[in-house]
Amino acid sequence: MTYPDDSLQKYFDDHSWWEKTKEKQLTPGRLIWAFVPHIDVIPKSLISTGREEDEATNHSKASYEITDLRISDRFQTASLPAAILPYYRDECYTVHRSKKRPVLLLGDGGPEIPKSLRSSMKPAWQTNPTLLVAPYYGVLKKGISKWYEPFVARIKKCEYPQYVWDILPIPSDTESSILRLDHIQPIGKHHDSYELTDYVLKDAVVDLLNEWVGWLTTGKVNANSTLHEIRNELLSL
Repeated sequence: MTYPDDSLQKYFDDHSWWEKTKEKQLTPGRLIWAFVPHIDVIPKSLISTGREEDEATNHSKASYEITDLRISDRFQTASLPAAILPYYRDECYTVHRSKKRPVLLLGDGGPEIPKSLRSSMKPAWQTNPTLLVAPYYGVLKKGISKWYEPFVARIKKCEYPQYVWDILPIPSDTESSILRLDHIQPIGKHHDSYELTDYVLKDAVVDLLNEWVGWLTTGKVNANSTLHEIRNELLSL
């Protein structure tokens, strides 16, 4: 894989960024596939509105509408819950567009909680294991940019803490991708929730991205860090 001279990746030996692996272990820096949602500025809620007359006794079906879920609006509860989507006090169902896309594994979710501390009387979500990932979004598709090109050029110079430009080592219909660190999110730690690729970031790159996440969360870049040095040189080009 060849990276352009004006990219972050050129600062690593032999443009070394990704490496192949056959390991099944989940480690930070692993490239995996998962279904992740697009994040709307205002979330949307799925609200049941009743049942059709000929389905009045069928508790597995109901009619629904999708509405904006504004934090200032009066909370809407279901008028008629269905067995397939039960409602709980002060909760609702949100709706998102979602796509199977490459994501970067940032954390394995911590150690598994011992069975002795997982009461069968408590809801499963309290101890269900998760993985922490950040999604990649395709930029160039068949030579046509799906992102505003001047914006992408500034992302390549490491100008913004929430974006990282890259070329992924997996077969794809997009020539380059952008990692969104501000979309870090959990997915289920279950073999049916993700799919491994044969690629993982090299240790030095994982260290760099850990600095990058710190930059995003604090707004500051350590003046003695590798990230600071590379970013200054790219921005001066």
